[in-house]
Amino acid sequence: MLLIDIGNTRIKWAQQHADQPEKMHAIVHINQNIDNSLISAWQDLNKPDKIYLACVGPQNIKQQIVHFAERLWPAVNVQEIYTRKYAHGVCNAYPKYNKLGVDRWLALLAAYHYYNAPVCIVSCGSALTLDIVDRQGQHLGGMIMPGLNLMQQALSRGAANLNYCTKQYPLGLANNTEAAIYNGNLSAIQGFIERGLSEYKKPLQLILTGGDAGFVAANLKLEATIDTQLVLKGLALVANE
Repeated sequence: MLLIDIGNTRIKWAQQHADQPEKMHAIVHINQNIDNSLISAWQDLNKPDKIYLACVGPQNIKQQIVHFAERLWPAVNVQEIYTRKYAHGVCNAYPKYNKLGVDRWLALLAAYHYYNAPVCIVSCGSALTLDIVDRQGQHLGGMIMPGLNLMQQALSRGAANLNYCTKQYPLGLANNTEAAIYNGNLSAIQGFIERGLSEYKKPLQLILTGGDAGFVAANLKLEATIDTQLVLKGLALVANE
């Protein structure tokens, strides 16, 4: 099987032969010709028996991927996965359960299956999301804020003299504007995570996923497990039902 996770910035995929995905691969789809990128990445893959995909990114990107897969592997079976109210021991906290992003849902399933609950899952991507699952598999809800790049871009667009900068600086009070922005954004992320953890009165296992997971863990010196394949692992659980 081929597992595909379409996010707001990247397309991630992995092949699956047993019950877990193999090594994850990713490409950026924003302002990119994804057909050229996918030809290079997928042309040597064996035809999958089935493709399972989850999408929170643009619908036109999903359609491009499906059409490309059908051209590359005629008659391949493509199935899109959606959020459910209950699966694999986890109960969705949202009254309108389908309003919970499928990436968050799949991360919940994988975290509860592979790690010791209660768990706090923080996805560090275009958006920063936080969700908590208790020992019984009850999703307690979550929080969402802009990711690191979105915060920096928002400041750059909204304030004439606050330019976007990717340089890293030591944490603390800054003596220049670029460092002050960098520290302010990271401090916002730190406060977001600390607030989420404080909502549960007992110790939680913190799991970070998403493209910025390693960066956030290293810079905030968090005691956390980094699992960048969490969504694909959840997708694999659903595919194996």
